[in-house]
Amino acid sequence: MTKEEILQKSRGENAGRDTYDLEVQKTAATVAYFASFGLCALVSAISWILARKVSAQVWIVFFGMLSVAFFVKFFKMKKLHELFVALGYLAILAALTAVFVLDLLEKL
Repeated sequence: MTKEEILQKSRGENAGRDTYDLEVQKTAATVAYFASFGLCALVSAISWILARKVSAQVWIVFFGMLSVAFFVKFFKMKKLHELFVALGYLAILAALTAVFVLDLLEKL
């Protein structure tokens, strides 16, 4: 197989996708996960300092984002580990949503 044939085959496998762009998107998603966690922690800390209460809303959004991300990974990769992680995040999301609703109803 010549160098040109290998390059042609590689282009066909990538179907017009830029591998560098895919790597940048992957890195950006990872940084976004950590940044969103940091922002949730910061908002929770400020809320605790000023009101002595931590709001569940920011964590609902955070764990909702993570559960969706891992469900997508599971459906694309068919790895059982990704499903278990997604279900774990979904359980945390459900618990936080229950706390939020009970807090709104003034049951807590």
